[in-house]
Amino acid sequence: MIRLSKDTIPLDVLEEIVALGEGYKTEFKATLPSPAAIAKSLCAFANTKGGNIFIGINDSSIPVGVIDKDFELTRLEKAFPLLFPSPDLSVKIVNFKNNEIIFIEVKEGKNKPYYVKNGEKTQAYIRAGDVNLPATKKILRTFINRQSPYYYGGKSLKMDEKIVYNLFEKEKRLSISKIRESLNYSERRLKKILLNLTKRGLVIPSKNEKNVYYKTKVF
Repeated sequence: MIRLSKDTIPLDVLEEIVALGEGYKTEFKATLPSPAAIAKSLCAFANTKGGNIFIGINDSSIPVGVIDKDFELTRLEKAFPLLFPSPDLSVKIVNFKNNEIIFIEVKEGKNKPYYVKNGEKTQAYIRAGDVNLPATKKILRTFINRQSPYYYGGKSLKMDEKIVYNLFEKEKRLSISKIRESLNYSERRLKKILLNLTKRGLVIPSKNEKNVYYKTKVF
């Protein structure tokens, strides 16, 4: 059973969302389509950067309100078994210009890629503009990699570069000696790795301290 809660979105924020229309992170539905079509949207948002679905706003960005709340929620529930893994989402009721709107917030997935079941087959989707596109395994892998801090300049980080970069997740500032306490790497090897991370803009050497580096990007 879907846990439904009420939420308040400032009127000016909702008006701006509606004025911008459907896009990379927004989808409007006067009423929900088939469970299979819903699953595609949920899958695409989870595989991309997350997104919001507003039920009760039509394709012309006109608020029409939800006529049958139970019908919409039942149809949404039927989409869940078609998805794997299960995406993280919340379902809320918001009021907009005297209309009740169902607001589905889909979080960016932590367990990408996500797929939709279609009989014996499975298909992944990604969000491109205001449409959900099917993705092959190759396209999906590249697409997800490009959103990852491990993918820059057309190629992935090497394993030892990933290991060193991961140390910066807990400590935003690390010296070579501190890194060597955690990893059995030579100073020469570490300097080469840190140089490559610096070239990719992931870390930056301190201007005031020798052999000290800072993480420059937060993902």
